[in-house]
Amino acid sequence: MKILVVKDIERDDVEFICKTCGCLPIANIDTFHPEKLGRADLVQEVSTGDGKIVRVTGVPNAGKTVTILCKASNQLVLDESERSLHDALCVLRCLVKKRFLTPGGGAPEMRISYELSKWADTLLGMHSYCVRAFAEAMEVVPYTLAENAGLDAIQVVTELRNRHAAGEMAAGIN
Repeated sequence: MKILVVKDIERDDVEFICKTCGCLPIANIDTFHPEKLGRADLVQEVSTGDGKIVRVTGVPNAGKTVTILCKASNQLVLDESERSLHDALCVLRCLVKKRFLTPGGGAPEMRISYELSKWADTLLGMHSYCVRAFAEAMEVVPYTLAENAGLDAIQVVTELRNRHAAGEMAAGIN
């Protein structure tokens, strides 16, 4: 008959499989109807080191469904890798949906610092000194980011100053 029974499946997984295969969930054999069935070329149970997974391949119109398996040496590392993967996928989703990129780290502060320094050149006396001091204070953010990333902070901030002076408004620490 080629019937595969899958036990202990999460509710979210049922929804994803149904959406991908184009079927409806059947909780009771009494509600079984052929129009509720989906289609896949191959469904197989594959043994892994710590259990079994069900692999579904050859789905027509697979569309947007992808499976990523995360493995780790312990639960803490696994949880952290799942959170990191989730964050990365959310960033990709935002890039695709919103279609814009944000500037590198410290770019807004460097741009403000650059514009304030230019303005300070047009001022005289104490006003010039105060504006220039605030411009330098804005550079603390990219300096700290570079330092925390293990980079040469002085070199990075100097490079960012030059890039902003050259008109690269989105230049920051990537």
